[in-house]
Amino acid sequence: MPRDSENLPSVIRRMTAGQMLLDGVPREDVAARLNLSAQTVRRYLALVEAGGLDALKGLSVGGRSSVLDPETRAWIAAALCNSASRYGFDSDAWTNSRLRALIEARVGVRFSRVYVWQIATNLGLDTGYRSPADKCFASHRWPGSNALIRAN
Repeated sequence: MPRDSENLPSVIRRMTAGQMLLDGVPREDVAARLNLSAQTVRRYLALVEAGGLDALKGLSVGGRSSVLDPETRAWIAAALCNSASRYGFDSDAWTNSRLRALIEARVGVRFSRVYVWQIATNLGLDTGYRSPADKCFASHRWPGSNALIRAN
């Protein structure tokens, strides 16, 4: 399945950071506003200074295409719109390890902590997991897919 990487939240955040840097926003402010590490912002600044926004746009999103089908990704998005306790966890909050365990139970594959974070980021949950009410969305189209994700 081809990637629609321009619409991934991680790519949008990268391009936003690049524009902010070009607009003269201090690196520390870019990092704080976009939840990026100082090292990442320094790397983006070097790329922007060398080749403008096109240099940032040319960065790969990394990794291979997901083995998760659109239905499973929609299920993950819907699960994140609910309380973690609905899935047997002892509190409502989602964490990386909880999402990782839930995906493993559903599909039988244990993904890396980093890949689970990328799944969440691609769903727009890029500032950390909070309660479902804080980060839920009414609907979302996963990039590169026609599957409409709806919250339960």
